[in-house]
Amino acid sequence: MTPAELRDLGHLMEARRARDLARLERLMTEARTLDAELATLAATAASDVASGETLPPDRQAARLAWIDRQLTIVRRRRAELAGEIDRARAAAVQSLGREKALDRVAEVAIRTEASRKTARTEREAPPAPAGKESPDVA
Repeated sequence: MTPAELRDLGHLMEARRARDLARLERLMTEARTLDAELATLAATAASDVASGETLPPDRQAARLAWIDRQLTIVRRRRAELAGEIDRARAAAVQSLGREKALDRVAEVAIRTEASRKTARTEREAPPAPAGKESPDVA
């Protein structure tokens, strides 16, 4: 591949890395939100008890059942999210590694191209005039 083609491919790899990192950040933000929701739900039950309000037993049981259901839903989603985060993190690491590897390949291609141009220029250079000595000759 030519250096120009490698640069174009590099732009695509950079976009893929950015996409993977954005997905990871979105999932991490959702995880932090769920963690805050878990803390709020847990504090709700404790604050109900600490407030000293007396609710009818059936309403209190319904409220505690609702809190338990919500906690279960949020914990389940948080567990699912943990797997998604692991996969997204692995994809982001892989994208980053691919981009770095492509950068190294591009650098080698650029150096190789420069060496070829230098060699071609030296081959195609006109011979030195016959009357003058080359400064390299001792």
